[in-house]
Amino acid sequence: MRRCLIHALPAVALLTSVPALAQDQDCPQGAWFCEQVPEEDLPEADAVPPEEEPEAAPPPQRREHHERRERRGPRPRAARPAAPPPVVVYQPPSDGQTPQVVIVTPGGQPPPQVVVRTVPGVPPAPPPPPPRRKWRSEWGFNLRLQGASFGSTRGAAEDAAMGGAGLSLRYRPVPAFAIDLGVDVLGGIDYHGFKRAEIPISLSGMVFVNPRSRVQFYFMGGMHASYAQVERTAIITSDTPGVPSTVSTFTQEYDYFGGHGGIGLEFRVSRHVALNIDGLGFIRSRTDDQAASNPEFYDPATGRTTNTSGGGLFRGGISFYW
Repeated sequence: MRRCLIHALPAVALLTSVPALAQDQDCPQGAWFCEQVPEEDLPEADAVPPEEEPEAAPPPQRREHHERRERRGPRPRAARPAAPPPVVVYQPPSDGQTPQVVIVTPGGQPPPQVVVRTVPGVPPAPPPPPPRRKWRSEWGFNLRLQGASFGSTRGAAEDAAMGGAGLSLRYRPVPAFAIDLGVDVLGGIDYHGFKRAEIPISLSGMVFVNPRSRVQFYFMGGMHASYAQVERTAIITSDTPGVPSTVSTFTQEYDYFGGHGGIGLEFRVSRHVALNIDGLGFIRSRTDDQAASNPEFYDPATGRTTNTSGGGLFRGGISFYW
């Protein structure tokens, strides 16, 4: 019986101390071990808290450790290494879409990847067309070589051939049309087999079929005036027996006026340089004072005379534009 009381005393003391322990500590609301405190005994909200008691002095061993630490000063902290710059990873597109860029920050979680893609089925707007270049008028200077052919070979001398060179000033006010003022010098053996030197002056119009192409096809036509000098040889026979025939050489001058026309090609090497080839046919008639009394052409088969002639010119040259 006594032994049971001895064992029961600690249990009784523990039960009596539970309310006191509940008063010193915060208890959750409705806990069975919390004591109900009257409202008049609760502390007011504006009450001044009691002054805090001074902190107890540390024991002597800890105080000496503190003093030694204060004399040494604060322990220097090791410098933290600077963070490396972020790594940028470029992933080229595999399906023709917008490329993907990933930024990886060392020491942390990589940011979420952002992928920008175009909306399928909606093509991007095409760039605006370049402004159309405005045409401006051009001046040109043409240099050329040429050869002449005669309109009819019947009755012509075997060695008949003429050729020469020429130049012209060209003005092109619009892309499809140009005016050409030229002068040429031709020399050689003419239709009758005489030595001839001729200087034609021409005024022509040129119509370009495809003026914006690099290879341009054109028609050419106009009028011309020409001056010629011909060394003619005459055989003078004598009616007196025993007197031999003599050969006389003299120079005769001719003036012509006529028209011409033909086709050609111009190859634009650059904006300021072009090459050209063309073929022209011409017809003309004498206009000098001796044309009526001394016709240039005579057909012994028919006895007909004429001062009208024709032929062709084949030309190739180079033009410089500015």
